[in-house]
Amino acid sequence: MKSSIMKYSNSFMTVVMLAIFVVLVGIASGYPAGARFMPFVIGIPAIILGVAQLALDARERWRREHEVADTRSEIEKAEETVSRMVGHHVDFKISHEFMAGVGDEIPAEEMARRERLIWGYFLSFILGVILFGFWVAIPTFLVVFLRFQAKSSWPMSLGLSIGASLAMYFFFERLFRVVLHTGFVTDYLLSLLGR
Repeated sequence: MKSSIMKYSNSFMTVVMLAIFVVLVGIASGYPAGARFMPFVIGIPAIILGVAQLALDARERWRREHEVADTRSEIEKAEETVSRMVGHHVDFKISHEFMAGVGDEIPAEEMARRERLIWGYFLSFILGVILFGFWVAIPTFLVVFLRFQAKSSWPMSLGLSIGASLAMYFFFERLFRVVLHTGFVTDYLLSLLGR
């Protein structure tokens, strides 16, 4: 039972996201032409990519079920691949102690922890956009993700979030004239201030 759940766990999130985008495009198809443009631009490529990812997942599951167990180390596999590419035998002179742990399976508990963390980031970002709008959520999300998940320095995290905000302002507000959602809490606070 547990192995069958793990077997399809990679496809679960893809199916969820695919369902969200199918509903998004389905609802948007009833909108006037100008209003359905952006949901179509986002939703249709996402549906295509979701279906492609499900096909890749199915192909990988089939390959794992039908392949003969390969007991060679990752170094030996890499040597064979490089040898095939260059046309003659290549022998890597890499210490096996240096390569210890490369290619090891990630424990199921660690994989589940990582998936929960990514879901937490994703749902926090969506909630941030709904409550505080794109102009607050995107820079905040980028700084938090880059600093604490990607372990970037503070200057790099702040610089990239400022750069992304400027790019978003230029493309959406100036070039495309798209008014982005400002957030329910942000709108409420601005109305209290009389703006």
